[in-house]
Amino acid sequence: MIEESDLLRLIAGECSPAEAASIQAWIAADPRRAELLDELRAVWRLTGDATRDWDVAGARDRLLRARGRHAAQRSGGLPARLRAARRPSAASADQAATRPWWMTAWPARIAVAIALTVGAVALWHLRRPAAAPREYATARGRRTTLTLPDGSRVLLSVGTRLLVPRDYGVRERAVELEGEAYFVVQRDPRPFLVQTRHGTTQDLGTEFDVRAYGHEDFLQVVVAEGRVALRGARGPDSTLTLRPRDRGVIDARGGVQITTRVSLDRYIGWTSGTLRFDDAPLGRVIAELERWYDLDIRAGDPSLAGGERLTISFATQSPDEALTALAKVLGVRFTRTDRLVQLVPVHPQQ
Repeated sequence: MIEESDLLRLIAGECSPAEAASIQAWIAADPRRAELLDELRAVWRLTGDATRDWDVAGARDRLLRARGRHAAQRSGGLPARLRAARRPSAASADQAATRPWWMTAWPARIAVAIALTVGAVALWHLRRPAAAPREYATARGRRTTLTLPDGSRVLLSVGTRLLVPRDYGVRERAVELEGEAYFVVQRDPRPFLVQTRHGTTQDLGTEFDVRAYGHEDFLQVVVAEGRVALRGARGPDSTLTLRPRDRGVIDARGGVQITTRVSLDRYIGWTSGTLRFDDAPLGRVIAELERWYDLDIRAGDPSLAGGERLTISFATQSPDEALTALAKVLGVRFTRTDRLVQLVPVHPQQ
């Protein structure tokens, strides 16, 4: 049974993922419950009270008294509708006895809405910041899988950070990504959004990969199943609708590009442990290997700093095996000391 205190713990970000999922399912079953949650959040933030025990009625009364005083200064007394809303009749009390708590606990719901409008400016200083989001991160050379409260699954690639709001799923399902992640989204009427520096990806029932590393000046989305809407940071003018095997890119200037019928292995092979490159610049290949295997690779041969392009794949967990394959293609040898790797020519130039 979901109680008022459970909703308040959700607002404060004190629920476990399992508890949050249970509460969100309860809220989704009736739109009136979502309205109640919004009212609880407004009362609790504006009263500035985050201590236990959770005194919901007291918080509401303090809010109404404060708002009433502010309104009285402007109108000479408490609004008549507010007074009436706070004094339920005996008949209404009998009717309320047959209703669930979440319908009866707030007989002054209209009054709260009025008071929120009247006193917002006066009590602005009492607003409390939202609870910090949960952060999930992977180091270089590490990947991880996590399940969100709604059942959606996320595979984080190496060197990636994902922020999940404490109230994830209450109104929408929004996360913030820096790095690369593969999403398998649970179907749900609530929108699923992946927000990045260069744009936002909205799921329309699908599986997709999002790449948005901080040092790269683009956002890339590749769809495996279903559809997604890709919207640039500048607004709806740069919105794309992507379907299976579509690749959408938004650059730092807001320019958009879509490529159809791409090879999924090339872009999401990493989810099964394979890095694949098709005619890719050597610099990009080295950067990916550094992040994937947590290495620092340096090219000692000046000829390697040119426009070398490679078609190669790596399907090993061993850094030395990957380096051996790279050296063979480049016609060089490598030396390695811990994380530091030097690529040197087999026959140094005289």
